[in-house]
Amino acid sequence: MTSRKKRKDMEPACTWSLLSREKDYQEIYRKHLREKYIKIGVDRCYHHGKYIEPRLLLIKEYGVSEEKLCGIPQQDHFIEMEHVFDPDEVGCSPSLTVVLQGGAGVGKTALVHKFMFDWATGVVTPGRFDYLIYVNCREIGHSTSLSAADLITSAFKDRSGPILDILLEYPEKILFILDGFPELQYPGCDQEKDLSPNPFEKKPVETLLCSFVGKKLFPESSLLITARLPAVKKLQSLLKQPIEAEILWFRDTEKRAYFSSQLSSADTAMEVFDGLQENEDLDIVSSLPIVSWMLCSVLKSQGDDNMTTLRSLQTMTDVYLLYFSKYFETLTGVSVWKGQSWMWGLCSLAAEGLQKRQVLFSVSDLRRHGIRVNETNCAFLDQFFEKAEGGADVYTFLHFSFQEFLTAVFYALKNDSGWVFSDQMGEIWQEIFQQYGKGFSSLVIQFLFGLLRKGKQKAVEMTFGRKISPGLQGELQRWTEREIKDKSSRLQTEAVDLFHCLYEMHEEEFARRIIDHLQLVVLLQPTYTKMDMLAMSFCVQSSYSHLSVSLKCQHLLGFEKEQPAPGFMSPALSSNESFQMHNVPVSQLHLFCQALRSSYCKIKDLKLIFCHLTASCGRDLSSVFETNQYLTELEFVKSTLEDSGMKFLCEGLKRPSCTLQSLRLYRCLISPASCGVLSSIFSTNQWLTKLEFYETKLEVTALQLLCEGLNDLNCKLQKLKLCASLSPGSSEAICKSLASVLIFNPYLMELDLSENPLGDKGVKYLCEGLRHSSCKVEKLDLSNCHLTDASCVELSSFLQVSQTLKELFVFGNVLGDTGVHHLCEGLLHAKDTTENLVLSECSLSAACCEPLAQVLSSTRSLTKLLLINNKIGDLGLKLLCEGLKQPDCQLKDLSLWTCNLTGVCCQDLCDALSTNEHLRDLDLSDNALGDEGMQVLCEGLKHPCCKLQILWLGECHLTDTCSAALASVLNRNVRLTLLDLSGNYFNDLGVQMLFDALSHPMCKLETFYIDTDHLHEDTFRKMEALKMTKPELKW
Repeated sequence: MTSRKKRKDMEPACTWSLLSREKDYQEIYRKHLREKYIKIGVDRCYHHGKYIEPRLLLIKEYGVSEEKLCGIPQQDHFIEMEHVFDPDEVGCSPSLTVVLQGGAGVGKTALVHKFMFDWATGVVTPGRFDYLIYVNCREIGHSTSLSAADLITSAFKDRSGPILDILLEYPEKILFILDGFPELQYPGCDQEKDLSPNPFEKKPVETLLCSFVGKKLFPESSLLITARLPAVKKLQSLLKQPIEAEILWFRDTEKRAYFSSQLSSADTAMEVFDGLQENEDLDIVSSLPIVSWMLCSVLKSQGDDNMTTLRSLQTMTDVYLLYFSKYFETLTGVSVWKGQSWMWGLCSLAAEGLQKRQVLFSVSDLRRHGIRVNETNCAFLDQFFEKAEGGADVYTFLHFSFQEFLTAVFYALKNDSGWVFSDQMGEIWQEIFQQYGKGFSSLVIQFLFGLLRKGKQKAVEMTFGRKISPGLQGELQRWTEREIKDKSSRLQTEAVDLFHCLYEMHEEEFARRIIDHLQLVVLLQPTYTKMDMLAMSFCVQSSYSHLSVSLKCQHLLGFEKEQPAPGFMSPALSSNESFQMHNVPVSQLHLFCQALRSSYCKIKDLKLIFCHLTASCGRDLSSVFETNQYLTELEFVKSTLEDSGMKFLCEGLKRPSCTLQSLRLYRCLISPASCGVLSSIFSTNQWLTKLEFYETKLEVTALQLLCEGLNDLNCKLQKLKLCASLSPGSSEAICKSLASVLIFNPYLMELDLSENPLGDKGVKYLCEGLRHSSCKVEKLDLSNCHLTDASCVELSSFLQVSQTLKELFVFGNVLGDTGVHHLCEGLLHAKDTTENLVLSECSLSAACCEPLAQVLSSTRSLTKLLLINNKIGDLGLKLLCEGLKQPDCQLKDLSLWTCNLTGVCCQDLCDALSTNEHLRDLDLSDNALGDEGMQVLCEGLKHPCCKLQILWLGECHLTDTCSAALASVLNRNVRLTLLDLSGNYFNDLGVQMLFDALSHPMCKLETFYIDTDHLHEDTFRKMEALKMTKPELKW
């Protein structure tokens, strides 16, 4: 029910009165906001606000498999702040929820304040909103409970009139602004049951804010939320079709303009700007507006030694420490000890406030922490505090990050006073880390790491009068290692947050020890800033062990935009064209490639997702292969590979120092010209042995150019995969080209052409190469290639002459029983080399099982047979079991998943298991074996000759009735290590019987799958008890 309907009982006279006076209220309120926010251009803390780019990056999360087209899903799309609530391009209604995300100090609040001022002056969204209700989420965080009416009343506390009545009558004309949305203690989905639609009901602050976000409160109203990224992630389940946008950091032009406006002269500004350019780390950090503001504040207050100051800074913590220490040095008229006591008071005040979610402080709060406003140098306090709006004696830190920094200082120094015994130190630190940890995303934790940086302890001691606790670094390392090793914590940990912590400390040896625990680094956020890339590069540039890295390059922010090459699919580049690398701008991967170039960087495989391989990106990746000896696998996923970028990349792959062994392109966009360039590396690169294309559409000319390179005498490629990458109608020409490769390339051992429409004609041409005596193929995959029994005739002739084939995959082709007859004929006359035969989903019946049984009984090489999803039936299995019982049968792995089997076949299987000593893995999933059949099968499983180790019985219509038989198997079969009983109908009695058997000393099971959601508490207790006695057992 809408708010308007709820108030339909309002008296007509009262309604007319509201309508007649509403315009007056609107104009009064607009005037109030104009006066309130006019100071944005004057206030020193928000002066940088007018230099913040009002252009926002629209964030849209794309999955790798969502879009059918190859290449990156979209170019970056931007929107001006003033248009975020406008209808879209096709005139659809605007979104009612806009989320502005960005890190601490990027200017979220400044941008919102400017938006409110512009609205009050009629510049933005004219006619769209009658009222803007601004809520500072941090200022209300300490409250126990509030209602929506309380928030509205507070926003209009200095205005008279029935504003609440007007807002409830016209909710669609209201914009609620929730600034600084907190990181939820629990995911939003866990709070939905507590959300309330009643604007007068008091709720805990977190629940109240979630009620707004989830559109329980004022569903017709619009919502503008600002939050840091960790907070946005926990909100996702509550958001209703939001527009999500990232606030952009300062670019060079904006930074230069800001410094010029702040410093005394243009020459000084240029000197400082040039100094930043020489210090790449600080240049990146200062792109954060709050950092630029702090630097300008410090540089204005000191002498001419700007360059020395700039050269000493690399991290966020460095800048914050510089700011507080420099203003401490300006303190006059008091002793050093007194000044340090004030600084320590700021730290304790900040920590207490953060613990209580308090950002507003009274004079009595300050006094309690040793800060007496009437005694303290006002100019000194003004550098850290400002008076809160509407309260003459209420103060708040100039920026919330100030409170976070001082909190970190408080905990870093508190142990210095002997506040706790040394044996309790670890326990106390654990409480601190858990309170502020939040998966390393907390700025407090990042500052804690940063305060431990070598060379900064003296500045800390001189400013705050205390030494950093000597046990802090050890405790940080132990806590970090525990967080990484703990599975539940690791799943919630964003690697980039950990990287920021390690970068702030800036100790390579410490970072190396931590990174050594990761092994796999997955970075899949839709956006990463230049600062993120800097932190990541610092951390991965050296490690003790090999790393695997996946990086989503959808939006890498803060880099100057490179103009894409005109006409992406350009003609082939001349082979003698000279590439002038120094003329190509820095790419978005520049910092990461710098790390890869380190001789100590041990990233062994790299996956780049949504990468736009421009000339600069190709140049930077190419340079990696000059020095890196560890990178052996490179994969591009859903990437657009420009010709110029591929040209540069391939120049690197040709270097003698390049040791890349595998190159994979998954759903990429690549031109024939680039394929021609790629083919040229085969003549020089002796390391590249694996080339994969998956769902990367290749034209006939592209494949022919690749084949020319593969035919080169110096080509050492061993594995070629062209899965789902061939164009329809081109299979015959392509197969002819591939046949020549099979003849002339003696190194090619694996060929995967699965999911391509080859047809019987294509296979006929391919087999001409396969039958050649020079062909050394060991693995051939022709799954889902539109083949019939005609192709099996050609493949049979290949099987009879092949000296090397070990694996044949023809999954998903309509071969029929006749086709399998032909294949078996070839296998019976083969050189006894084939080990793995995959005939799943080939439209087979029992009729094909007799020739297959002959193969099993006479071919000693065949160890794996997959017949998944064929209508073999009980008769077919009976025939197969005859082959299994023969002494020459060496089959180890048999998969009969979904083969129309019933309990009738279990006696045949029992007999086979009682005689076959080679079978190790048997899959009978999704067959109606039933309890009686299972009881018969268990007799075979208990036989001494049975050597089965893995048994899959998922969805086999089993109940508690067969539990005793299965339990007896577990008690006696010492070889069974995996048993799958999922998808069956076991209840508490049967499960408890099975778990009793699992606890038996004879049972060697390592992995056990069974459904448990419906079981009672007693059964769970028995399962938990088993965990204690057999912790190695997984289920």
